[in-house]
Amino acid sequence: MEVKEYMMLTLDLHVFGKNLRRRYRRWIKVKDIARELGISPKSAGKLLAALERLGYVSRRTNMVYEIKF
Repeated sequence: MEVKEYMMLTLDLHVFGKNLRRRYRRWIKVKDIARELGISPKSAGKLLAALERLGYVSRRTNMVYEIKF
């Protein structure tokens, strides 16, 4: 039987958004954020939607966001 362990984290969206800008990439995919952070694509989509409300990204499709510089 596999035992899953979970951890609750707090993420500073401003720091995360600024780090996205420093990567010099123009586009970010939901699945890339999900893979990088080890979270579900649904959670990654919510994270990117929050970053959009703060002005760090803008949604181009359901799965792709443009990073604003």
